[in-house]
Amino acid sequence: MREEPVETVYVTYRSNGENFRFDHDYFESVHMPMVRKAWEKYGLVSSTAVYPKGEGDIVVVAVNEFRDQRAAIAAFGSPETEEVMNDIVRYTDLTPSRLRGVSFTY
Repeated sequence: MREEPVETVYVTYRSNGENFRFDHDYFESVHMPMVRKAWEKYGLVSSTAVYPKGEGDIVVVAVNEFRDQRAAIAAFGSPETEEVMNDIVRYTDLTPSRLRGVSFTY
């Protein structure tokens, strides 16, 4: 039986090179659980916050793994997504960007 590829959506927050606000505690304790609750029923398998260290402008990357592409599309198109997106202003003034990653076999 062939499994469908996992669809990963990376939500990246980059600093604007100036002063910015990012409440890591709120992001971890409120926003990430909200994401999980909103999208699990659509096929979210896991969600992880990654904090790169060192030079560069990336503040945090939220790595959201869905069971497949249809699940990711359903989650981001769901009514719950509006609440998730409206929550962003509560912890940051940065604008997130999304990148799509698809697993494959060699």
